[in-house]
Amino acid sequence: MRKRGKVLRDPFAGPGLLMVEGRQYPFSLEPVWKSDGPPKPGLLVDIEFGKNGQIVAITVVPEAELAKEKAAAAGAGGRSGDTFLNKLAARFGFPR
Repeated sequence: MRKRGKVLRDPFAGPGLLMVEGRQYPFSLEPVWKSDGPPKPGLLVDIEFGKNGQIVAITVVPEAELAKEKAAAAGAGGRSGDTFLNKLAARFGFPR
């Protein structure tokens, strides 16, 4: 199972720490860190969990993917706002 999380503490000064859906998970570089660059606090990561809930892989979320997700979220927000305006106009009898 894959989930999105954030690095809270890098593993160079003791165990690393991730935050995933409000829960904290300790991690070490070997063997789970799969990205080229080092982990840094605040970095968004995808975490792959095994069947028994242990972390099996951690990869950095690419900037391009973050930008694409942000654009998709902004586009969805505009459409839902437009739907809201259409409902409001219909309720008060304004042509739209």
